[in-house]
Amino acid sequence: MEFHKILTARKSGRAFSDRPVEPGKIERMIEAARWSPSCANRQPWRFVVVEKGVPGRLALEEALDPGNAWAKRAPVLIVAGARKADAAVVETREYFLFDTGLATMSLLYRGVDQGLLVHPMAGFREALVKTALSLPEEFLPVAMVAVGYPGKREDLDEEARKKDEKPRVRKGAGEIAFRGLFGTAFQGTLPATPAKVYETDIPLRFGDIDAMGHVNNAVTMTLFELGRVKFFAEVFEARKVEDIRFILAEATVRYRVPILLQDRVRLRMFITDISRSSFRFRCELFDPRDGRVFTEAETVQVMYDYETGRPCPVSPEFQEKVKDYVGG
Repeated sequence: MEFHKILTARKSGRAFSDRPVEPGKIERMIEAARWSPSCANRQPWRFVVVEKGVPGRLALEEALDPGNAWAKRAPVLIVAGARKADAAVVETREYFLFDTGLATMSLLYRGVDQGLLVHPMAGFREALVKTALSLPEEFLPVAMVAVGYPGKREDLDEEARKKDEKPRVRKGAGEIAFRGLFGTAFQGTLPATPAKVYETDIPLRFGDIDAMGHVNNAVTMTLFELGRVKFFAEVFEARKVEDIRFILAEATVRYRVPILLQDRVRLRMFITDISRSSFRFRCELFDPRDGRVFTEAETVQVMYDYETGRPCPVSPEFQEKVKDYVGG
């Protein structure tokens, strides 16, 4: 999953399915935590993975606050914590909690990346958790993380369901970040969504269909390229290859629904960011009749000088022409 989608997909939901979590997915979550940044590389974090049916699980569930009773249904509970003695101390700053938070976030994001519902909790009684898992006396459990697949909200009690149905709200960037001095609000310039989104119809040909009866996955990239060429032709009035000063350097594609010959296909695309000599297109192929998204992609385009055969800086003229098509 693309990282920007992980950020929006991560929600601390409470409705869990009974479906077991594959051991490999938990292992990947632990591996992500293992590679998290750590002050002086002390890596103080420790995780205890507790699945249903193992010794200590029922006692761990009893340690949950009443408001977190919904977490008992989660197939996996992970307790994250650390000892102060295992972490770096710089002046008065003790980094065992900070490092453990970084590792826990890595664990959360890797879970979301694999389609899991991952909900960290602070509502538990420390003493009962220590007893249930035989934790060392000096070990501080920082968070308990419920892990599983999303379930039905109807299975939740009324109070938990109301919490799940609340819209996600976040403070503005100027409330949490400052520029230069504390209190001087950070002012972002990148819009969350672009002022314009480029769209164009993509005609299908019989030759695009493979033996499976749908547009071949490899052909899909050709459809994206058709859209890219049309973008430069319409926005930049490019008339020949030399007028298109960018070359495709990288592509990440997610196939969601097969494209059939009878489908109508339209391309939607915009630019997510511009670097010194490159920019990113975010695009999708969809059916304009019902909104079904067939394929999503993110591509990296590199500014290219055909005379020197080398990348070159993005020009101010380019940035001026595409400014309305840039979004976060």
